Amino acid sequence: MSAHPMIAPDRMEERDDRSESAGIDARGIRPPAAYAIAEGESSGGVKVVVLTGELDLAAAPALRARVDEAAAGRGLVIDMAEATFIDSAVLKELLRARAELAAADAGLVLAGVSTPVRRLLDLTRTYELFDHAPDTKTAVRLLAG
Repeated sequence: MSAHPMIAPDRMEERDDRSESAGIDARGIRPPAAYAIAEGESSGGVKVVVLTGELDLAAAPALRARVDEAAAGRGLVIDMAEATFIDSAVLKELLRARAELAAADAGLVLAGVSTPVRRLLDLTRTYELFDHAPDTKTAVRLLAG
C-alpha cells in the first residue's frame, strides 16, 4: 500500500473522509489510508471535492455521499490532480454522478485529471463523457459562469 500524499491545507476544508487512520494494533503498525476525499473551496453554488491517492471500492460510498450533497447546487468539480488510481467502483460512481447531476440540471467537471486516471478513462472510453478543466479554478468558473 502506498503512503498517503498530503493535500495542501489551502485547497481543502477540515472535513475529510479516509478509510482509516494510521494506528497500532495486535498485528503491528497499520499504514494510513491510501486515499482521501476532502471538500475543496466551494464558490457560487459550485461544490469542489478533492480526491487524493488510490481510490477503490472502499472510497466509493464516501464519493457517492459527496455527490449527493452537491446535487442541490449549480454543479460539482472533482479535483483529480492528486488521484493516483481509481478502480471500477469509483468509475461507476463518477458515471452515476454525471447522470444524476445532469438530471438535476447541475454540471460536473473533472479537474486536473492525473495521467494514471486519464489512462483508465481512455481505456474504458469514458474520458470523452465528462467535461474537463486543467485545474479547479477553471472548472469552477465554467460551472459558475
